[in-house]
Amino acid sequence: MRSEKDSYDYKRYAILFVDDEATSRKYFQRLFGAHFWILEAEDGADALKVFQENANDIAVIVTDQRMPNETGVGFLSKIASDYPDVIKILSTAYADLEAAIGSVNRAGIFRYVTKPWDIPELEITLRRAMEFHLLKRERDTLLLAKILAVGNVLLANRLAAFAFVPVCGAISCSHAAEAIASFIRLAISSRDFSVNPKSLVSTPDLAKLHARQIELACLLESKLPLALAEVDIASRVTAMAKAMEAAGARSVSVNTQTWEIRSDSDPMPQLLEAILGHESDSNKSIHAVAVLASLMAIYDSGYKVTRKRCSTLHFEICPRQENEKEETKSPGYLAAKWLMEDELLVSAALGIL
Repeated sequence: MRSEKDSYDYKRYAILFVDDEATSRKYFQRLFGAHFWILEAEDGADALKVFQENANDIAVIVTDQRMPNETGVGFLSKIASDYPDVIKILSTAYADLEAAIGSVNRAGIFRYVTKPWDIPELEITLRRAMEFHLLKRERDTLLLAKILAVGNVLLANRLAAFAFVPVCGAISCSHAAEAIASFIRLAISSRDFSVNPKSLVSTPDLAKLHARQIELACLLESKLPLALAEVDIASRVTAMAKAMEAAGARSVSVNTQTWEIRSDSDPMPQLLEAILGHESDSNKSIHAVAVLASLMAIYDSGYKVTRKRCSTLHFEICPRQENEKEETKSPGYLAAKWLMEDELLVSAALGIL
């Protein structure tokens, strides 16, 4: 049967030990170095530097209170708000105990230990601190997975609303869902595409999200007929290029012989943010929906848009391979089918991949 000590990987993350006495640092390393990954610092200023260089790897900080330049509590208070999950332990002489206790809340201290140390008790404290940190990390990972799953549902609902705009608005437009899938691919395959992980764990305001979804869907319902009014593929490709330029693309050029759109800049990642409701600027939303509508018009013509690998924006427009069997299905069926099958797009747009 595995012992309690074997149940956790105590060297997965580091303990930062801060003490101005070299003898204390050497003693701490000799006592606990076999069981823990230990980093050292000689005072508060040095500790801040070491911590900033290794912040993602440090789980526990054990710091002396009385040191030159800065106290242990002073150092801990500087990182307390930005790194609440790091377990902080204050090591203090009995004479400084009252002051240390008074500073516990300010620095977010998990526990304090008095000098001289009770070695077995200190080892238990370090193990409990590391276990607590590991459990919190595991909890946060599970929580993030749940939030991302909810995000998938919300995003799929947003995309479905766009895909069903032609159906609900009685607008004759083929391959709407494929066009939406293409819009996401064109954005996430951009070299400028990036995701802020902190935005993934924020709790959404469902009321605002729903209102934003309706607003964007209604905007698409008004823009799509204008895009479809262009009668041929050349006009629709040109209209998409103009929509891209209005959205911020620089030096846009169109070649209707080889069916290409080029630009020196790529606004697609920002347009995707607007389509997903992450952008509150109404002008950006209008431009994003206009680009989406023009893309849907191109797909309605029986063409598709792909991105070519290059340092700048380069779209290629070419005929789609038609599936005669699917053409007999209703537009609503095709929209649902494409959105349900393309879960990879949902994950990529949320930044999971």
